[in-house]
Amino acid sequence: MAERLVQKVPAPALPTPKEGPVKQYLDDLNNILRLFFNLVANAVNSVFGEQGGRFIEAPNAKFFSTTDQTASVVDTAYALQFENTYLGEAISITGTPKTRITPLYSGVYNFELSVELTSGSASSKELSFWVRRSGVDIANTARMHVVSGSGGVDDFEYSFTMDLTAGQYIELMWATDDTGITIDYQAAASPRPAVPSTLLTVVFVSVLPETLPTP
Repeated sequence: MAERLVQKVPAPALPTPKEGPVKQYLDDLNNILRLFFNLVANAVNSVFGEQGGRFIEAPNAKFFSTTDQTASVVDTAYALQFENTYLGEAISITGTPKTRITPLYSGVYNFELSVELTSGSASSKELSFWVRRSGVDIANTARMHVVSGSGGVDDFEYSFTMDLTAGQYIELMWATDDTGITIDYQAAASPRPAVPSTLLTVVFVSVLPETLPTP
């Protein structure tokens, strides 16, 4: 059993009115207050009890693309596209094309990215992926990936956590040294469903720290 960090909230014991001309009124008032306090205590105790997190709503999103994405020029930054929304609770995808992950609320968010890659030639291809916040590249967020072989399918995955204030947005950037690489969408083929070219999940982690990190 998990250790309970927050104690349960007991309903307060309301006083019993003494006999007098206002007793009926106080009896009725106490009954109403007792019902209210019991409802509040039950709600709070449900949240802080076992599996209480299932009662909490938090910003979350899932975006994906069903189009091929390519680089027309080598060593040039492109933003990954996510034109489809499966979940979008207080987080949206904006821009034309849709590349900007935009939360409604300030906070720390976790991002989980999956990219499907197909090589069109046998030569080795080097790709870079990194995080850009409101048009500014974030230092030390780049990841490198190498794909070789012709016609093979390769998957790149990237997980990171980022602080965002309301109004800021995240773009996931990529570049390659060879235009013969495709971020590839695969249509459904029995027995599997379709394979999106890009897939991104975003989950709210916490409120912002008092002191924000230096990018």
